[in-house]
Amino acid sequence: MEQKLIPEVDKEWSKISFKWRRLLPKRKDRPPSPIKFEPDEKTLNKLIEQSNKIIDEIIAKAKIKASGHAKLITTDKIVIDPRVRWKCQIPVCFGFGTSLNCPPHSPTTEEMREIVNSYTHAILISFYPPIKNHVFPSILLGVQGDVNLLNQMVSMIEGEATYMGYYLAMGFKGGPCVGCGFFSPEYFKDLMQQKKIPLCPVLDNQMCRQYLRARPALEACGVDSFATAVKCGEKAPFVINPEHPKESVPFVVWHGIVLIV
Repeated sequence: MEQKLIPEVDKEWSKISFKWRRLLPKRKDRPPSPIKFEPDEKTLNKLIEQSNKIIDEIIAKAKIKASGHAKLITTDKIVIDPRVRWKCQIPVCFGFGTSLNCPPHSPTTEEMREIVNSYTHAILISFYPPIKNHVFPSILLGVQGDVNLLNQMVSMIEGEATYMGYYLAMGFKGGPCVGCGFFSPEYFKDLMQQKKIPLCPVLDNQMCRQYLRARPALEACGVDSFATAVKCGEKAPFVINPEHPKESVPFVVWHGIVLIV
């Protein structure tokens, strides 16, 4: 039996709608920004302010008990380690080979190192979702929604940076691509039962259905997001097993990085 696709017009990212208008100023109401080739303290401070507004608005719209923030960092604090990418294969992650944003299709560790070395400043995003989404029984459907929220934060902050003149801004986030439904609640049960489900259209020489939203996984590119966050003054995370009762887990954190200039 042929798998019925969810019509694009009816799709939501794991029940997170993109049909809402942000509370930030409409772009048409702001004058065009000149392209910037160097860090500008005033603009970067404004970008951090806008980034935190974006994070707060996304969490509020999702109506979940969560928190998050963005901070400006220098790219010399971004930890790139080949072991991180190898962990996508040893053991094999369920996201391996499923999209352009995961290995073996994503930027390699060396390519990522070259990319990061081309920038001096970046934004580190820390997102603290509900703990219950990361332990049984909610983990089977809860994580995808959190990854989509993080993806939304990264893509919108990257857009803000671009609008402010940093036209080479480039975003990455933790976790596999879940924009098309492959890891969304609509398909995840079928995925676990190894049923036929839709694949990433880009791997089939088609246009990405989320072409302005999908972002590569940090882990896929060899970025140790946890070590990077700790190096930037964030709290050290915990190794969490799905079997842990949620009361025993201090917090859960996901990270995203937007390279700015």
